[in-house]
Amino acid sequence: HVVRVAGELDLDTRGTLEAALNGLAKPPLIVVLDFTDLTFVDSTGLKTLLNEHRRAREERYEFVIAAARPEVREIFRVTALDLTLPLASDVASVLGS
Repeated sequence: HVVRVAGELDLDTRGTLEAALNGLAKPPLIVVLDFTDLTFVDSTGLKTLLNEHRRAREERYEFVIAAARPEVREIFRVTALDLTLPLASDVASVLGS
């Protein structure tokens, strides 16, 4: 499954992402978050991503964040989440397309 996330991932929008992730067929083989159009993520958004990462480990499916813009990658770097969250340069590289 590829879930495209656009705009900002914050307190106001995390519920939309959580609903999309919860609505996927269970268990998925892979969940790729396409961050091509994501411009900002706050601490609430980071917590949502960490929760999904944890759930993927528990339920044994692959979870990857792909195509994050430099400003979003910087947030991951500053919080050291670039060492925890699985990041890929683009969606195609994850899906083997």
